[in-house]
Amino acid sequence: MCGDPHLGSSGHPSQLHRPLSAVDWMATGRVALAFGLKPEDLHSASRGFANVARARQVSMYILHVCMGLTLSQSAAVFGRDRTTAAHACKVVEDLREDPEFDAVLSEIEGQLSASLTSARMCCPLTAGGQADAFSA
Repeated sequence: MCGDPHLGSSGHPSQLHRPLSAVDWMATGRVALAFGLKPEDLHSASRGFANVARARQVSMYILHVCMGLTLSQSAAVFGRDRTTAAHACKVVEDLREDPEFDAVLSEIEGQLSASLTSARMCCPLTAGGQADAFSA
């Protein structure tokens, strides 16, 4: 692919490859750990092996459903578009019918929730001060 990856087909900046926040890294890292992968595997430009693609789908789902990012924002973490994130969320919702998969996903969600709560308690930010580093 030629050209600047930060420019859309019209030559205007796109949301693809936006800078990652602490929440993006935390969610991606936790999912990668659960799948036995390195976080950078999930950020590959190619689809990759099936287990990498599945972990990326789970990460998009977590970022959208649990962390409150829009579909466009959760897709941009991986350099994808919102339709890819929407598809990922549907796939993961269908996979949650499997009790084993649902248990793993519930564990990831619980750990991320606890981490965010702990981080916010340790590092409260005052109104009018620095932007919340833990928000998406």
